[in-house]
Amino acid sequence: MRIAVLSDIHANLPALNACLQKLDTLSYDRIISLGDQVGYGPYPNEVIDVLRTREIPTVLGNHDAGAIGRISLRMFRKPNYSLLAWTRDNLTPENRAYLLEAPLTLQEDNWIAAHASPVNPDQWVYLNSAPLCRDVLSLIEQDFCLVGHTHIPGVVAGDMGVYRMIPGHRYLINPGSIGQPRDSSGKASFGILDTVEFRWEHHQVDWPRKDTLKGYDRLGINLNDARQMLYM
Repeated sequence: MRIAVLSDIHANLPALNACLQKLDTLSYDRIISLGDQVGYGPYPNEVIDVLRTREIPTVLGNHDAGAIGRISLRMFRKPNYSLLAWTRDNLTPENRAYLLEAPLTLQEDNWIAAHASPVNPDQWVYLNSAPLCRDVLSLIEQDFCLVGHTHIPGVVAGDMGVYRMIPGHRYLINPGSIGQPRDSSGKASFGILDTVEFRWEHHQVDWPRKDTLKGYDRLGINLNDARQMLYM
């Protein structure tokens, strides 16, 4: 099974379209999303419309949870707080239902997926170090753990000294962020996991930033706030 893994789209439609255009030139069997479809970006309904049209299942992210009232918006800083409040008030009924129906985890065969961690997935912890990743891997049964949330792509093996993917070991994989990349490349990021061959293919794609900034302008968000949310 070749699974295309998207994460942290954050209402950035131009970045999502660029990644899907690249993805459709590649070989895969299915697509999943690791949550945070909304927040930070100016195109929440448009992004969810794409995911719904392509029947892409997702787990619930913390920004998604804020947009549907599962967690308080006081957990988020300005200017993203204000944008999430606007998102909450302007999601279409169909797109709100898509987020309301999203589970905290997805799992199948030898993989499990969550936005932040499959262990206490509603706590939104940041797995931003190898020891934290290995702690999670020690508590799951699957070969692969797929998470987002940090916006930083990477692969961590459950056992120290393992530097390539081979059967008999567990791996935590973060595809990075499509909508708000925080690694040095600045490119939208996704990947494809081959669960049979134990192979991870990481892809990074440039995207038209001016088109995303136009979306903020449409909402009346000033350029400084837009850049803060886009390049945080």
